Amino acid sequence: MARAAMRAGGGTAARGGQGRGPDRGALGRRLLLVYAALVYGFLFLPILLVMVTSVNPDGRATFPPPGVTDRWYRDLVSDDQMLEAFRTSLTVGAIVALVATVLGLLAAWGLSRYTFRFKRGVRALFYLPMLVPGVVGGISLVIWFNRIGLASGFWTIVIAHVVHALPYTLTLILTSFYGFDRRLEEASRDLGAGEWSTFRRVTLPLVMPGVIGGALLAFTLSFDEFVLTFFVAGGGVQTLPLVIFSRIRFELSPVINAAAAVVIAVSVLVLLSGQLAGWARARRQA
Repeated sequence: MARAAMRAGGGTAARGGQGRGPDRGALGRRLLLVYAALVYGFLFLPILLVMVTSVNPDGRATFPPPGVTDRWYRDLVSDDQMLEAFRTSLTVGAIVALVATVLGLLAAWGLSRYTFRFKRGVRALFYLPMLVPGVVGGISLVIWFNRIGLASGFWTIVIAHVVHALPYTLTLILTSFYGFDRRLEEASRDLGAGEWSTFRRVTLPLVMPGVIGGALLAFTLSFDEFVLTFFVAGGGVQTLPLVIFSRIRFELSPVINAAAAVVIAVSVLVLLSGQLAGWARARRQA
């Protein structure tokens, strides 16, 4: 009977331990959810506040707003300086996306297909702009542009943004190169296709999700970039972040909130477009 009692007690203790386990796990999940909510709130509530303020009739950061208006967006559309800066940002972003994507595609092709001395060092050099602070990079580019006699303006902005966006583009495209079966390329060459034909008909379609994602990310980084632009723009060309910064130093106009909301919307739409394009391509391949 003593042994039976001990077995019963042991079983009860085991069941009690098992009962306490899920409780601790549930508590951990709740704490994790609370922590995640706090982090996301810290990151995104200021952005939400800007969006709400841009439609607030008072033009102030009051919540909830007393009403909804499009007055500040109408003032933004009639602001020639803002519109010109917006067009400049779009143009620079498009050029940067094209150049950074082409360079990233070529670099990813070489790094994934060939073995050579100091390969790791060369690859590390591509990622160096990600590690250098923006202020240091901006000062370095200004010194270099002055050294080679290139006047500050539109093309210095493009070059600086390409240097800034290339590591991110290369990372996405390089991941795509490492993610597919290279035997497909070998089969294409065995069937008589040349290097260029294999790349155009086999390799490029397979890495296209990374190429599209890299281009969209490069556009977003260029469209939002301020620090490098501040150093290399000079006085003749201004992008939208520069105009916004120059105005908030003197007056926080509600039009600035509308412009900031437009920048946020463009960035979100570009990233969502990349996600939807990748999702649609995956569905077609499936």
